[in-house]
Amino acid sequence: MIAREQAALAETALQSVGDRAARIFRRHRIDGIEQRTVAAEFGVSLSTVEGDLRKAYRAMIDAKRRYDEP
Repeated sequence: MIAREQAALAETALQSVGDRAARIFRRHRIDGIEQRTVAAEFGVSLSTVEGDLRKAYRAMIDAKRRYDEP
């Protein structure tokens, strides 16, 4: 039950950063594809991938903080 709740929070956090950033995050972090390859797949620059990943990581950190609050 806790895992489902955490997964739902993570999904909500990813949705908040936009579709492309969420898809880039999943492709890199979940599928394990390196950033340069992700950039080529999405037709964007490496710096765009890095920026999208920063947004996604920030959203995930914020979601974890909200979850951990009493």
